[in-house]
Amino acid sequence: MKPWKALSRKVHQHSKYRKILDVLFELPDGRQETYSLAHEGRAVCVLALTPDRQVILARQFRPGPGILVDELPGGAVDEGESWEAAVRRELLEETGFAPQTLIPLGRFLESAYSTIERHGFLALGCERVAGQELDPTEFIEIVLKPLPDFLAQIRAGLCTDCEVAWAALHEAGIVKSTSL
Repeated sequence: MKPWKALSRKVHQHSKYRKILDVLFELPDGRQETYSLAHEGRAVCVLALTPDRQVILARQFRPGPGILVDELPGGAVDEGESWEAAVRRELLEETGFAPQTLIPLGRFLESAYSTIERHGFLALGCERVAGQELDPTEFIEIVLKPLPDFLAQIRAGLCTDCEVAWAALHEAGIVKSTSL
């Protein structure tokens, strides 16, 4: 199987924070179909743990599910900024915490219909070093959650970036792989 051939691309600025990319593809059987993709840039996401293994979360209202969500800190990578610099900046801005150790987990695909390039991290030994410095549209309450409560939350599907959370928990040795 070969990748589909993109015949044309058109970006639509749908709102201040959302772009849609319409791509006209030639399918393997010769037909042409347009696919609309969430057109997003580069982003980071971090599972941050305090020295006593509390999970640092950002409680925010999320318009998609329409609820308050305790989620992993993260956000956009600025032009010319490294992945590591972006995750340190986002964690500090959203929570005021800084890590002793930062472990890259790699790239995570958002969905089959998104162009985002999102990288996950595990941050260990996080200490509060500053106050929050939120963007004008960010309204974040910092939550420190015990690991058992966070595991229950992600098992219930009540967290964005769950795949980053699971990978980080595995990397930290908190959850283990088992063979069937």
